[in-house]
Amino acid sequence: MKKTITLFALLFAFSVAWSQTRLGVKGGFTLSNLRMTGTVNGDMESESGNSAAGFHIGMIADMPAGRNFHIRPELLIVSKGSTIEDVDENGYTAKVKFRPYYLELPVNFLFHKTFPRSGAAIYLGGGPVFSYGIGGKTTVGDTKVDVFNPGGLKRFDLGLGWIFGFDLPNGLTFSLSANTGLLNVYEENPQYNPYDIKMRSSSFNVSIGYLLQ
Repeated sequence: MKKTITLFALLFAFSVAWSQTRLGVKGGFTLSNLRMTGTVNGDMESESGNSAAGFHIGMIADMPAGRNFHIRPELLIVSKGSTIEDVDENGYTAKVKFRPYYLELPVNFLFHKTFPRSGAAIYLGGGPVFSYGIGGKTTVGDTKVDVFNPGGLKRFDLGLGWIFGFDLPNGLTFSLSANTGLLNVYEENPQYNPYDIKMRSSSFNVSIGYLLQ
């Protein structure tokens, strides 16, 4: 895990090594979920869990890379999750709560338009989102275990994100963003997963940040 975290930090540091780069911080609200598919009695079934509220906080960098084009990588700690409910043949409802924490590296390629009169700017874009699980719990009834234990979630995820926002001349920046996971994040070992269950993540973020002048 330490090697992976170090790699994420080095990638972020390498990406900000441009002369006109502005560094900053951001944080905000995250709403996330897991969508599950599996085979039951030979039939493919699909179901979304109940969304979980969380947060994100971390560093951002803004790099002008041409007229109206910026690259804006981020290095964030993000709390995500979902609650899966299942009703058995006896009518008993079982709840499984996933609450993982990730180190995330979104790399956003932006159309960035500055208005000369006000100095404010709007931006729109997206790019890949690299995620690595750093902790969290899975809760079933009164039992809690590591969310990345065998039979739980995989640590690595790759997603595709988009972002829309605006920058103010005083350094404040506001944004809305979303991330759709492209990989199955659930353990594929038949010992823990007899129904060939697959899960993909999704999240939506509301953020406020500050870019140093």
